Amino acid sequence: MDDESRQQAQEWANGITSQVLDWTWRAFDMVRAGALGNVDLTQPLEQLERDLARHHFCELNMLWAQETGGECAFTPHHEYPELETRSPAPAKPPAYDIAFVWNANRRIAWPIEAKVVPTPATLADYLGDVKKFTDGIAAPLSGIGAQIAYLLTGTTDDFFNNLSTRLSLPLQTLAEFSARAHRVSSHTRKSSPDLELHHMAMFCS
Repeated sequence: MDDESRQQAQEWANGITSQVLDWTWRAFDMVRAGALGNVDLTQPLEQLERDLARHHFCELNMLWAQETGGECAFTPHHEYPELETRSPAPAKPPAYDIAFVWNANRRIAWPIEAKVVPTPATLADYLGDVKKFTDGIAAPLSGIGAQIAYLLTGTTDDFFNNLSTRLSLPLQTLAEFSARAHRVSSHTRKSSPDLELHHMAMFCS
């Protein structure tokens, strides 16, 4: 992509951020009110992550459809591949748990990764996804994305305190989502646009 196209990608991603985050939070409210009661929280973490993300995406997709009538410049997808940073074949490209894809240029996605976090101190898997973002593997063109922590025990405050310590970075609050367990970190990247990463702690117990 040329410099102008890269700038357009970042401007597009910034322009839809508030809407994407609002739908993502409200969709999880719907999961908590319904499907979460039927989710086995004791199943292996990898399967639990798939289960929660599946329900979350279904609610998000229905919410998107209800509020846009299916007529929107971007579309939600589940397990959407990131082809910009794929390894040579036959390796599979990385895929986002949820992504909002720009219909005018499907190379550009607003990505969301999700991880089950058993306790506020068990952050290894979550930090592994942070590294994908900070290394430029995730959101290589948009420069913005989010991570969901499906928190099973503890408090969201402890989660964010531990995360800030492990990242050696302050986490900022957003006035728009001040009532939510939502923080933002900023990261400089070498070969990709600098990163704005949203952290959304969604309590599942």
